[in-house]
Amino acid sequence: MLPRTDQTVERVVRAVLDLGAFLLAANLAFDLRYYLDWGELLDPGPAPWAALYQAMPYMLLGWFLIFAVFGLYRPDLKPREEIALVVKAQLVAFAVIFAMAFFYRGFSYSRGAAVFLVPLALVLTLLFRTGFRLAKQGLFRLESVAERVLIVGYSAETDRLIQGLRRPDSAYALLGILAREGRDTPEGVARLGDLGSLASAISEAQPDRVLLISGDLDHAELIAAIDTCLESRCPWAVVPDLYDMLLDRLHLDEVVGIPVMGPHGSRIVGLNRVVKRTLDLLLSLLLLILLAPVMGAVALVIRASSGGPVLFRQQRIGRSCQPFELLKFRTMRTGAGEDIHRDLMERVIDDDAPGGHDRGRPVYKLKDDPRVTRAGRFLRRFSLDELPQLVNVLRGEMSLVGPRPAIPYEVERYRERHRRRLEAPPGITGLWQVSGRNRLSFEEMVELDIHYIENWTLGLDLRICFKTVAAVLFSRGY
Repeated sequence: MLPRTDQTVERVVRAVLDLGAFLLAANLAFDLRYYLDWGELLDPGPAPWAALYQAMPYMLLGWFLIFAVFGLYRPDLKPREEIALVVKAQLVAFAVIFAMAFFYRGFSYSRGAAVFLVPLALVLTLLFRTGFRLAKQGLFRLESVAERVLIVGYSAETDRLIQGLRRPDSAYALLGILAREGRDTPEGVARLGDLGSLASAISEAQPDRVLLISGDLDHAELIAAIDTCLESRCPWAVVPDLYDMLLDRLHLDEVVGIPVMGPHGSRIVGLNRVVKRTLDLLLSLLLLILLAPVMGAVALVIRASSGGPVLFRQQRIGRSCQPFELLKFRTMRTGAGEDIHRDLMERVIDDDAPGGHDRGRPVYKLKDDPRVTRAGRFLRRFSLDELPQLVNVLRGEMSLVGPRPAIPYEVERYRERHRRRLEAPPGITGLWQVSGRNRLSFEEMVELDIHYIENWTLGLDLRICFKTVAAVLFSRGY
């Protein structure tokens, strides 16, 4: 993982390359369209450069925003994931650009130029991004650029750290590890001595930073290692174990001028809560009006395909453990029981076990639920069954964005840490839905919900809403 400043620089460079790729693709598309002889296929004529560059700032802005919504500026993107996201983002971006050009009569585009622009933009964007990735890897291999790291101590959690340090695109060079005598260390990692040889290792290896593994060092050893680093004028950092990571939940505050430390609480309080509720009211009312024809069509499909009630009503647990009646379009057979789901959630919550596998990867939901109707599968795929929850939002029982609304028998199995999810109003969508959805374990879902509650901002809600649209259009249903 790059330091925060380096991540910012990398995001800026990627954004510049993306915009440059689009600008170059647009110019090449116009050159191919208007300066090559295509015979009777395309009519010749002067290229409308003025119109192109008049619209270019708006197209570039839209291009950047859509790429950002699709998460293409995350520092942890894998090559395959990046290619898939670039393709999806460009499809959406061109659909938006051409739709706006259609409705805005002040600018008309050449369909011939558009035929060239779409593939050119895709190829150039992928080339620029691949070139940047290769250049970054080559740059980080230089000894003068990579940060030289020495690890002191070894525990089970250290393997993930070592794997990250040894990645080809890592900004770090792992010099080696100091471990206790008799302790096995990962293959391929140089063992530079035991815990007592830190001073000589620093003198010989000249690391830029020493990483101290707190899970393997007791208090005295940790203090001694820090003293050695200070005496050697070598920067150091402590890598926490799972218990120490709980300290990340603490923040510094003051009471009557005296500094105190305590756990982070919900940010959805006071004025923040008013702002969030105002946004919920306005957007839910607007969406109910705009989506009324869609909801009417869905109701007719349910009636025609399986009979029975259109709406599914179920008691859920909301903010501060307050029960409410959740509304959804019915996607299951009439009279279907909940025992199968109750048993699944018992395993998922108690044992953090998956409910099944999809293409070899674990999923934490019912796979091929026999209770779901044929129409219900379609509705779930595009999350159309969630639309009636806009009424729950309007009534104040839910929010557009928040933790998934829990079922009472799920809450009965919650441990105290899990109950922190109930500090915020439940949402139609949330951070976990756009971060992995049903492939996230229950503990990972709880972690994301707590992170959302502790770090809420209006901008975070808006980003999640935009990402939800992309997830519904291009991913599988919840």
